[in-house]
Amino acid sequence: MPQELDARGLPVKTDYPAMPVPAMYAMFSSVLGSMGVGIGFAIYKFGATSKFDGKIDALAKNDLGWVYLGLAALKQTQFLINVNLGVNRKEAKINVPDQQVYKAHGATTYVLMEQEGALGCFNRAQRALQNYLEQLPGFLAFFFSAGYVFPFPTFVMTLLFGGCRVSAAVGYTKAAKERMAGNIASSLVMETFQGLVLLAGVKALLRKERSGHRRRIRPTPVATAQYQKV
Repeated sequence: MPQELDARGLPVKTDYPAMPVPAMYAMFSSVLGSMGVGIGFAIYKFGATSKFDGKIDALAKNDLGWVYLGLAALKQTQFLINVNLGVNRKEAKINVPDQQVYKAHGATTYVLMEQEGALGCFNRAQRALQNYLEQLPGFLAFFFSAGYVFPFPTFVMTLLFGGCRVSAAVGYTKAAKERMAGNIASSLVMETFQGLVLLAGVKALLRKERSGHRRRIRPTPVATAQYQKV
C-alpha cells in the first residue's frame, strides 16, 4: 500500500511506534544480546570444551583478552549510532527504504525513492544489498575472532547468517516490512558471535590474572632452599 504524502512529497506519518526510539532499541538489543550470550555459553559448555579452552589459554598467554573485549565494545558504538539515526528518522518521518531526502534548487517539493512497481522492487533490493555490505565488516571481525576459538560453531553460524541475509533481502524486495524476520534472525546470529567473543575474552583475562597471581606467590629458589634446610 503506497504511503500517504503531504503537499511537499514527504510522508505524513512515521513507521516507528509511539515508544521512544532509545527505549525500543535498548529493549531489542538487551533481549537479543542476552539470548546471544546464553547460546554462546551453551556452545562452549556442550561443545568441544577442552579444545575451546586450549585456544582461550593461547589468548591468555598472549594477553589478547582485551582485543576480544574491545571488539565487543566497538559493536556498542554501532548501536549508539543506530539509535541516533532512528531518533532523527522518526522525527523526520522518513521511512525505509529512503536513506536521504532530496530537493531540486528552488523547488518546494522533495524527492524520495520510487516504491511502486518494478522500480520500487529494484530500490528495495538495492537497499537490501547495502544492508548486507554495511554489516559485513563487523561480521568478518567476529568471524575471525570467534572462529579462532570456536571454528566449527563459527562455520555453522556463518551459514545461518548468510541464509538470514538472503531471506531478508528477498523479503525486502517485496515490501519493506517483509525484511524484518530475516533481519531479526541475522541479528541473533551476530549477538551469538558477540557472546562467544565476550566469553573468550573474559575467560582469557581471568586466566591471565590467575596465572600472574600464581607467579607472584611462587617461592624463590633461595627461600625454598632455606625452608628445606630447616
